[in-house]
Amino acid sequence: MSERLYYYDSYLSQFSGRVIWRSEDGLEVALDRSVFYPTSGGQPHDLGQLNGIAVLEVKEVGDRVVHRLEAPLRDDQVHGEIDWGRRLDHMRQHTGQHLLSAVMEEQFGLRTVSFHMGAGYATVDVEPNRAADWGAVERAVNERLMEDQAVRVSFEDAAMAKGLRKAPDREGLLRIVTIEGTDRSACGGTHVRRTGEVGCIVLGGTEKVRQSTRVGFYCGARARVYLRGKLEEARGWRERFAEVDKQRRKLALELAGVAGERKYSELNTGQGRVLWREEVKEVGEELRASVQAYLEKPGAMVLLSSEGTVLLGAHPDVGVDCGARLMAAIALCGGKGGGSAKLAQGTIANRSRWGEAEAALLA
Repeated sequence: MSERLYYYDSYLSQFSGRVIWRSEDGLEVALDRSVFYPTSGGQPHDLGQLNGIAVLEVKEVGDRVVHRLEAPLRDDQVHGEIDWGRRLDHMRQHTGQHLLSAVMEEQFGLRTVSFHMGAGYATVDVEPNRAADWGAVERAVNERLMEDQAVRVSFEDAAMAKGLRKAPDREGLLRIVTIEGTDRSACGGTHVRRTGEVGCIVLGGTEKVRQSTRVGFYCGARARVYLRGKLEEARGWRERFAEVDKQRRKLALELAGVAGERKYSELNTGQGRVLWREEVKEVGEELRASVQAYLEKPGAMVLLSSEGTVLLGAHPDVGVDCGARLMAAIALCGGKGGGSAKLAQGTIANRSRWGEAEAALLA
């Protein structure tokens, strides 16, 4: 059988061992001791090297840890080294999962039934399948994470082990991972020494899977990558929305121009000045675009007013200096404003003399 060194020290990254089994082609070997974690319990296998040969896969075959290699290994004595970045990432994800599962069960009544760690994200399936405040779950688990609780490994007889989150499904000696004050679980995976090393836990999407809810989550550097991706995605959508809004605004102004031309056609009787007089809610950008199009027509004159705003415009052939006329008329109402001979705008403070001002504007 193979002695599993990661059982006792997840931070051990190098070791020496002896080949106890080898496939005929030399591409698979089992060692008397190994620091390489085999795919198990939802956690993927380690990668690394044995005597400089890349380890492609690690699996359990009975009591042995079997390493599949990129090239044949003929030596009997080996020195191995794992990919430490990958191992540390897996330690953070797995410890984060224990903490997340414990908090979800303790505070939200959601029991974890399975766990899977992918290359870029991890998931837990929880029961019962019901709506939950996942924002509250995320806050609660990160608050617990900030307590930086100790993570300990012990070996206990299944019959004597107490306080386990999930009852063991086998007898004999169990490897138990304890998060101080939060969780005790039988687990063969690799873990950090303190929960603070997980960094943070960010929840991703959820989906219904049979009778469970599958919850995606990201720990440590994965959380940063995930959030950075979301930020870039949001920035991309913001840019798209800005472009869409720009096109919408352009189209709205074009339609407003068409509306101004249509208004002229409706009011034009063919008998001199074509007056558009209207009380409006407000004089906005689109209404001004309608006015501009309207004033391109011969004989066109516009007087629009709202509660506090006046807009006066006239085609040059009407012979009205709108800027000068507006300033003189709204002075009667304590107003002020100005503009060009073709289009002017102002405000009024006192509507009691608006009738006089309006008559002066239309004279």
